[in-house]
Amino acid sequence: MLDLLNLPGIKPVDMRHESKGLVIVAEPETVEVPLCGGCNTLMHKHGTRKNKFMDTPLYMEPVRLEVQRPRFRCESCGKMSMPELSFLDDKRRATKRLVDVIRQQCLGTTFHALAEQTGVAVNTVKNIAHDLINELSQTVRYETPVIMGIDEVNLAGGYRCVITNLATNNVFDMLEHRTQEHLKPFFKALPDADKVEWVCTDMWRPFKRSFAQYLPNAKLVIDKFHVVKMASEALEVERKNYQAQLSKEDRIYVKKSIRWLTLKRPGNLTPAEQKALEVVKQAIPELAVAYDFKEAFFCIYDELDKQNAQNAFEAWENSLPDQGLVAFKKLAKTVHNHYDDIFAYWDAPFSITNGYTEGLNGLIKMSNRLGRGYGYPIIRAKTLYSKEARKVGSGIRAGHGKVEYGPHIPTLLKQAESGELD
Repeated sequence: MLDLLNLPGIKPVDMRHESKGLVIVAEPETVEVPLCGGCNTLMHKHGTRKNKFMDTPLYMEPVRLEVQRPRFRCESCGKMSMPELSFLDDKRRATKRLVDVIRQQCLGTTFHALAEQTGVAVNTVKNIAHDLINELSQTVRYETPVIMGIDEVNLAGGYRCVITNLATNNVFDMLEHRTQEHLKPFFKALPDADKVEWVCTDMWRPFKRSFAQYLPNAKLVIDKFHVVKMASEALEVERKNYQAQLSKEDRIYVKKSIRWLTLKRPGNLTPAEQKALEVVKQAIPELAVAYDFKEAFFCIYDELDKQNAQNAFEAWENSLPDQGLVAFKKLAKTVHNHYDDIFAYWDAPFSITNGYTEGLNGLIKMSNRLGRGYGYPIIRAKTLYSKEARKVGSGIRAGHGKVEYGPHIPTLLKQAESGELD
């Protein structure tokens, strides 16, 4: 029979097709009678045993090996022995090469899909993945970011903390919780902590309290998108206040037809949408006022220098009416509460935002959905150790040897769009 296995020490003698894939029956090529290790005497044959192992797929179908091995017994001490098969994994009922295939693919596909392809149990795939993750956590180290992004993502039953390298748009780390009790030890143990010059976060104060004493050269800048988002949220409050005065039918119309018009930036509106927005503003003057305040706040970030931006905010705040627009007044108060950190945006060497981090958070959530509820360790590993994305931007640096920055976020997003992260 043609040797389809190419495994040392055994030869195939039969093959059949079953509902779950191919079954290849094999037997040892040569059998030597072993010596008993304790008695140093030849052992005697004591029947045979059929062992079943999974092997790499063949013809796109799972393969199960059935190996008939002779058993030997020592007549003096009763010890039993069988010929060893060097190609078997000691921990799994599978060949080493199949385990290697699963290790290579388990962080790039779902466990269920990989189990169907290989014929092994889902729990076996999961256990192999956990072994790989433990190895990677001990061996993989990424370069400490000069410009660090810190954000949160709600998944697998809690808020997690995602840390990125904003200078290179790479993932740096993911922490199980976003509390100070978890963040402080992380920053305390961070290698080359003095390299961090900028940290971009939202306005959640525990982030700043966690890193302030451990990153001596870092300056905080509040993420632009979290700031301007508050203006959109303030507009939403005004829309809902107006909407609450309407009949049910009119409320549904306003929500479906007007909401997205008012939330879009003018430059993103189509000609037809621009005309529709003008009609809305004429028909609902109070909503038009709120819309103009939202847009004026956005325009603060169009200013090229810090002083002009501060002047623009002051003018915006002073133009707020004495009555109404409560949500916009709360926005002004929030800006004052984080004034220095918000306007540090104009002190940075270039525009620092957590835009790519936000995109990464969406990708993490998608991975969680595809995996049918993966636990946090698996989601973290799938995010941190993507093989192809880790290659982008990493390599040999003069005087530094090999430098690795972590998975490249735009590459991860492209892989997701093309289906490579399914």
